[in-house]
Amino acid sequence: MMGLRFPERSSRTLVVLSVVLGIVMAGCGDDPTISGSGTAVTGSPPSGYAEPVETVTALLAALADEQWEEAARLTVKGQMALMALAEGADLETVSDYLRFGEIGVGVNFWAGFVQVSDQFPAGAVDGLTLITEQRYEAGGVSFADFGVVSPSSPEGRVFEITAAQGEDELWRVDVIATFVDVLALRLSETAEITRATRTEDAAVVSAELMRHVPSLEAVLIDPDLTPELRQAVVSALAAIQ
Repeated sequence: MMGLRFPERSSRTLVVLSVVLGIVMAGCGDDPTISGSGTAVTGSPPSGYAEPVETVTALLAALADEQWEEAARLTVKGQMALMALAEGADLETVSDYLRFGEIGVGVNFWAGFVQVSDQFPAGAVDGLTLITEQRYEAGGVSFADFGVVSPSSPEGRVFEITAAQGEDELWRVDVIATFVDVLALRLSETAEITRATRTEDAAVVSAELMRHVPSLEAVLIDPDLTPELRQAVVSALAAIQ
């Protein structure tokens, strides 16, 4: 990747995402058709856009307006189920999410993220600035990285978002690549478990992990990746493949 070099991922991200994932698991039974403001969501919001900047802008607007379902629909399909798996959901539960729908998990994830994260820039979406779009390919998939800052952000603080282009050519937010520092080790452990578990649910989850290998490969392109995180991603790839 060329252009802006983002700051290294911090241990603070691990703490924030651990809390968020805890919120996800605690609220997985919530009604996913209710927005953060308590207003029923009608119709189906877009599940992706033709340009990555449109997707990231739409995500920021959805988070600012507490439209959690809209944010969930802008996420790469299957990844929210894996987020729940990383925090302790069993294979049967995650398999059900993958087969019958994961919107509820995404709703709780994004709502929890905004509530506890001091990395997400506060304030109206109009005050947020996207810092240079960086496009690249990994595993046959196109990705785009964005940095998000606001006038109130501490100097040097950049929130990073990665988007991926699907087979339908629409771009969606890739939460595995965006939050890889909290997921890499856990995905590796999960892959080992699915290999040792000869059930239909394990096979469903294992196939889903394989489908997201490009997201992990995309992370390895970052020249600023710490040696520890690079090794964790390599280990996850080895376990999955």
